[in-house]
Amino acid sequence: MYQNILGGLIGAAAGDAMGAATEARTTEQILEYFGHEVTDFETPPKDTFGAGNVPGQLTDDFSSAYFVARHIVDNGGKVTEEVVQEALIDWSEHEVFFDRFAGPTTRLAIRGFQGETKEDSKEIKLAVRQATNGAAMKISPIGLLNGGNLDQAIQDAVTVTMVTHDNYLAISGACAVAAAVSRATMLDADIYNVLQAGLYGAKEGEQIGRDIAKDVAGPSVVKRMEMAIDIGLGKGTPREKMAEIGHRIGAGLHVAEAIPSAFGLFAANDGDAMGSIIGAVNIGYDTDTIATMSGALAGTLKGANAYPAHFLSVLEKANYLEIERLAKDLAKAAEERLQTRKGEK
Repeated sequence: MYQNILGGLIGAAAGDAMGAATEARTTEQILEYFGHEVTDFETPPKDTFGAGNVPGQLTDDFSSAYFVARHIVDNGGKVTEEVVQEALIDWSEHEVFFDRFAGPTTRLAIRGFQGETKEDSKEIKLAVRQATNGAAMKISPIGLLNGGNLDQAIQDAVTVTMVTHDNYLAISGACAVAAAVSRATMLDADIYNVLQAGLYGAKEGEQIGRDIAKDVAGPSVVKRMEMAIDIGLGKGTPREKMAEIGHRIGAGLHVAEAIPSAFGLFAANDGDAMGSIIGAVNIGYDTDTIATMSGALAGTLKGANAYPAHFLSVLEKANYLEIERLAKDLAKAAEERLQTRKGEK
């Protein structure tokens, strides 16, 4: 399980860092600027959100996931609203990750944790603003923590998501990623049962979200995932499928675009660790977030050895984060959860 967990972390981090260089461009503009598909760490152009980053440096996507995972592990592996709030406050104090990249929904939520938002504030608080991919982008460690226990992964994903994105679409998307990553850690995991786990998580998350969270306008995450997966498993080359997913599903900030696209690209590349990231990095638009999620899925399924040897060292050096140590701690917490579950039976 350790190799799967480390692979999931490397995949998510690499997807974020590689996607930082291509974010907001189209596929054609990516090819024009770099002269080739982006397949490794690159320096982000000066007109992107990632301007100023060195190759391998993260944005808000994996950095927030890292801090949430670190705080949960340090809390004995217990997932609570309070520990998630503490993690996000800690993350917000690291300017290099937060100041340039954090989305408006998460910023507003953190201000609320810190008591800065007054009840009579005139800030726009419409729930529709929260139907973004900001919860799903940081949720993969919850799946790693609950290897093989999809229902617990879903429950914990709901807890994490409600802290910042309290609507049923965001919960559906986050539960899809958490459940799929949970399934990907198992010995018998393959692309098909990981995709099925993602659909299961999306459906369960939607139902739970409708019961406990806000209603919100937007397409169904489940329906869009089904469409994206059909494209991914259909005819054509991975690049042809990438283009089709971009045109028919979309690769934007909305939860019903980013999460389905991540699953579709994972399917289009047959779960290949590098291919899943490269497809997401070159699809255009919100590339760092989609690549974070597709990288988490593929990395967990294929394991750490599926990535180039330099990935881990570059990511740790560029971001001053201990990813390997986090993987070991997550593996230990996951094993303790597994043993507790066996004891309860």
